[in-house]
Amino acid sequence: MTQTTQQTVAQPLDMLALERDMLARLVAGSDDAEGHLAFALHRRAVLDWMEVFERVEGRRPDTGEMRLFLMGESAERRLNSYREQAALLISVPSEAPAPALVMPEKKPKRLRTWFWPWGFSTGFAVENPDQPLNWKGLFWRLLMLGLAVVVTALALRIFVVRS
Repeated sequence: MTQTTQQTVAQPLDMLALERDMLARLVAGSDDAEGHLAFALHRRAVLDWMEVFERVEGRRPDTGEMRLFLMGESAERRLNSYREQAALLISVPSEAPAPALVMPEKKPKRLRTWFWPWGFSTGFAVENPDQPLNWKGLFWRLLMLGLAVVVTALALRIFVVRS
């Protein structure tokens, strides 16, 4: 292997070793929820930093830049800060009641059948019994129904009976 290939392979391994070290320093055991959450906060900070770096510099950070960032992240004060944030996040839900979910009211979808102009698409259901009856709307629907009956009778007389 050439030296550049060895360096390319060694770079991710160095980063992996640094992250493993960070995980070991933050997480005490497999049941340490606070430590796992602190490591997740650390990973979020790393990803945010990488995103900002790529946007500003127009390239991905190299190994030296990552190593410098992780050196600052591995300072004892920073680790304590992550642990305190994790402890705060874990303790908040147990102290405060969960916010009630407010679901928006869904209005029933009105059916539109082939005879919707006459008002039969609602199944004759009363939408709001507290409102007064819409006599004008009822009159127009009955008038339309009567017109439909008359037109149907005339059409049958003209096209079917032919007397």
